[in-house]
Amino acid sequence: MATAALAALALGAPLAQAADATKEQQAAAEAARVAEREEMKRLGSYYLRCDGEPNNTTGGEDFARLVGAVTLLGIFAPSPEAPDPAKRLFAEKGVEACTHLLDDPKEETNKIRRIPLILARALHHIEGKSYTAALIEVEKARAEAKGAGLTGNLYFDRSMGFSFDQVESVIQLRLDDPAKAEEASLRSLGGPQYGIVQLLTAETYDQFLHDLSPAREAQLKSLVRIFPAALVVYASRLEEVGRFADAARYRELVIEVLEAQKPEFKGSLPYALAALDHALVGDSARAAARENDARTNMDSRVAAGKAEDNAAAVVEVLDLLGITNLAATGKLTEARRTFAARSQWLSPGFGTVLEVNRRLRKGAAPEELFGALAKTPEVLWTERRDKERIRRLATDSDNKTLFSNIFSYESIKDFEGTSKAVYRTDKSRLLLGEPIKRSQHWVILSPGNGLAGLDGIVLHAALLAKARAKKGMLMNLHVSRPLYGEVSFVNPDEPGVSPELYIDAEAVIAALSPLIPSPETLAQRKGAVKH
Repeated sequence: MATAALAALALGAPLAQAADATKEQQAAAEAARVAEREEMKRLGSYYLRCDGEPNNTTGGEDFARLVGAVTLLGIFAPSPEAPDPAKRLFAEKGVEACTHLLDDPKEETNKIRRIPLILARALHHIEGKSYTAALIEVEKARAEAKGAGLTGNLYFDRSMGFSFDQVESVIQLRLDDPAKAEEASLRSLGGPQYGIVQLLTAETYDQFLHDLSPAREAQLKSLVRIFPAALVVYASRLEEVGRFADAARYRELVIEVLEAQKPEFKGSLPYALAALDHALVGDSARAAARENDARTNMDSRVAAGKAEDNAAAVVEVLDLLGITNLAATGKLTEARRTFAARSQWLSPGFGTVLEVNRRLRKGAAPEELFGALAKTPEVLWTERRDKERIRRLATDSDNKTLFSNIFSYESIKDFEGTSKAVYRTDKSRLLLGEPIKRSQHWVILSPGNGLAGLDGIVLHAALLAKARAKKGMLMNLHVSRPLYGEVSFVNPDEPGVSPELYIDAEAVIAALSPLIPSPETLAQRKGAVKH
């Protein structure tokens, strides 16, 4: 017995030591888990580290109904994190965070949530200057969308699906192919002609391309109909490609919109810019008339104590107009000296400055080529392009600009929820009671948020036009808060209705009613589902 007891005592020592070691290991493991939780809390989830957006906020429940599935995703999930773009990681570290979610089979499987994560990984590759890898990710995202039956759906294509082309676009620019970048950016705009969000937010590359492509011009034509402020952009682009007669026409449309609004104090700059374009196409009479409008308007505003903040810009444009007139009358020496006296012209459109520079340099003596005439139009264009490229590439490190190219999925119920208000044309709850003072423009309030609200304004305007026995309307959408639209109900042959701004009501209804079905259509769909 004594021998057995001694043996037990001898064996007990290492067993006790082993137990103590196990406890130490368990304590260390628990400390590691606590540290990991604290680190996770500090860094945020992998979702925040990947794209700055939390989990379970994708609208997947709504879309599942469309593709014939039923899901309870998110109903019993814990409360999601708040979005926090500041927690997005950068370049390779961002790629690692996204990969943790995408490639581990135990992680994200929801297709609608996976797609922005894949696109986010593409953007992190851009941050790390791995552009080919970024393109591969875009194709992966497209393939997943197609495999999940998302591609081709109106709601998906109009929102999250729009991201594919935009991300591809920024990659193509970084691969030094701006033509491909523009083609990608505008690829999907053939459909949503009245979708102001897509028309406004599509990446553009005017400063990299000498020519105005048909796709870019189609985008501008669609945009100005619902957002006339873009007329200024369109006119400037026409100047840059040497189409000054067309530019003058669009400058006149700016004035037409301005005067139709009947503001108490109009801006003088639109008149000055129109005068310059008229002068460049040799229409001296119209140039003189618009110059007089600009100067008279400036003087009247000063007399009324409402001098313009941009009066210096107006004067600069009129100075360039004076130089153009000098050159047209053969006073080239004086015109060159006056043009070259400035080191840089900032207020006139870039295209008009290049054109005047080109005309004045022709036949000039070497001693006349100083100041603003020292550089050829080609050099000026190249310098502007290079500066814009540097500016855009610099945004790759701000962890914000790139990610604005990923659009969230727009909920079907957001669109369908506007149906009743949009289709109610008798006693409309969206139309304010009377037109804007001293004009024929009515105000239509938004029936909802985001894309659905903006599309709802346009569709409601078209339905109201039809109800009032008008074939169309003139429109001006306001995308600041609150969302609203100004609209005049017109026929195309009425005085003052420009074809460039006229919107056909039936065309709008055909384009937008599939997105916002009528209450009757929705009721029929529900009835069909029950049966």
